[in-house]
Amino acid sequence: MKKYLVAATCLTLVAGAICAKKLNNEQKRLEECGVVMQEVLNVPDNIPQELLEKAECVIVIPSVKKLAFGVGASYGRGAMVCRTGEKFRGPWGAPAMYALEGGSFGF
Repeated sequence: MKKYLVAATCLTLVAGAICAKKLNNEQKRLEECGVVMQEVLNVPDNIPQELLEKAECVIVIPSVKKLAFGVGASYGRGAMVCRTGEKFRGPWGAPAMYALEGGSFGF
């Protein structure tokens, strides 16, 4: 019985460590998205304010990696935030994590 309790405790600790690492990665990704969005808004010819006020959702993918030579692939991770409420006219909601993945072939 004691062996099972020790094994269960060890498994719980390992699972907790894995979840904490995943949360740290997501938190880092959100911080990177915030930095990119702030940099975009600080550019003199930035996104017009009235366009942002009309937007239903905003997706920010800080870095997209692309590789191609006859066959191509792209990969990136970021976050999306949408407005809440009826017809997406309310305040901004909680962010959702997104991944961008794709492949191609040709000349």
